[in-house]
Amino acid sequence: MSKIILANPPWEVKDGFGVRSNSRWPHIRKDKYLPFPIYLAYTASVLEKNSIDVKVIDAVAEEYGFQEFLTAVKKEKPEMCFLETSTPSIGQDLKTAKILKSELNTKVFLFGSHVSVFHEKILKENPFLDGVIRGEFEYTIRDISLKKKFDEINGLSYIKSSGDIKINPDRELIKNLDELPFPAWHQFNLNHYQSHLYKSPSMMVITSRGCPFMCTYCLWPDVMYGHKQRFRSPENICDEIEILIKKYGIREIRFDDDTFALNPTHVLSLCDEILRRKINKKITWTCFGHIAQDNEEIYKRIRDAGCRRIDFGIESGSEKILKNIKKTLNPEKAKKVVKLCKKYGLEVYCDFMIGFPFETEKDVKESIKLAKSLDCDFIQISFVIPYPGTRMYNDALKEGFLLKPEQWNAYGGCEPLIFSGHTTPQEFLKLYRRFWLEFYLRPNIIFKKLLKATKSPADALKIFEGFLSFVKRFVI
Repeated sequence: MSKIILANPPWEVKDGFGVRSNSRWPHIRKDKYLPFPIYLAYTASVLEKNSIDVKVIDAVAEEYGFQEFLTAVKKEKPEMCFLETSTPSIGQDLKTAKILKSELNTKVFLFGSHVSVFHEKILKENPFLDGVIRGEFEYTIRDISLKKKFDEINGLSYIKSSGDIKINPDRELIKNLDELPFPAWHQFNLNHYQSHLYKSPSMMVITSRGCPFMCTYCLWPDVMYGHKQRFRSPENICDEIEILIKKYGIREIRFDDDTFALNPTHVLSLCDEILRRKINKKITWTCFGHIAQDNEEIYKRIRDAGCRRIDFGIESGSEKILKNIKKTLNPEKAKKVVKLCKKYGLEVYCDFMIGFPFETEKDVKESIKLAKSLDCDFIQISFVIPYPGTRMYNDALKEGFLLKPEQWNAYGGCEPLIFSGHTTPQEFLKLYRRFWLEFYLRPNIIFKKLLKATKSPADALKIFEGFLSFVKRFVI
């Protein structure tokens, strides 16, 4: 069977790195922190299971420019190329696809959230493409690679020989996640995906897909993985972790579910299996939680099972903004849940965003105040990006709030994109910087970091790497 290329293609930016693959928030950042492309890895393993000769190229991680990427692809002489795309990189993605098509005479398919939304428009404007894969993509790529008839492949949009665009039915989401083979880690240089936030070497694991909440800004539930949460079995998850420990020497796992510590049955049964196998004696792990879950037993059990840090999407300290974006979060309950985590020795990482529709300086100050009062160990602050496919994008487009409706390269998270008559983009830029500095330059935060650095050389190194990341983004 002919060779298949599965790629996170080049995303060349002036200063920094484009974070596309496996990012709920495709964006540009100055320092190199790339999440492991786990959905590419799953796709590669599905192809390998079906005896398909596949090569994965993560051009962003390898820091390939376009010519280097083209050379790497030519070397493989592929029959088909599947390119991951995103909103802020779509211009470059289409350019890459067109040149691959013309120079290699290979079939070229695109997948990812942006093309899932605009599949028909993209095919009309780029008739050289062989197809666009919509939504969850592992099995659609498998079927194309097995050369099934295009009109029989759900989840595929393509151009017929007549020139008409054929939009096949949506592919049903994978119900039994245990049926997926484990990710093809051997296809990647795992050193590219390490971070000061985790013990090295670390690796990402997904225990579920989908999110039951309806936040207006959230991309993946609306476009890729649905609003019904699908779970893997505890046995299947722990089998994967044990392989990672034995084969790759992994010291920390990042459970990267949209909301891991939410469903008590799932979380507690997984913790029981981790404890039964004594995996907690070999590694630590981190995860996402949700403030809606205030079951104390969950936080106690995950700590016993080896969790050392939990992340919460707080997003805003303003009840007005939380209501507008349909975020089911109460600031007072957030304080209670963070205290529960601290009670059991868990570090807490909180995500905030600024630049929402109707957000004022007062609303941002309420977010800053809440971040300080939560006394979390880490925060992330991001500009609101109304990605196509979200309800926020549709509402902002309808109401005329979008500053750059189709300037897709501006959707890289480096600037505010919404103006609804209150706070200007320039004011948001100042508030963004102020938020970071006010939180991290407090004496008690600095003291805690310095104290932690004295505990071990490894802790000291991680804190120094975090300090350098902070300096690159907000001082230099």
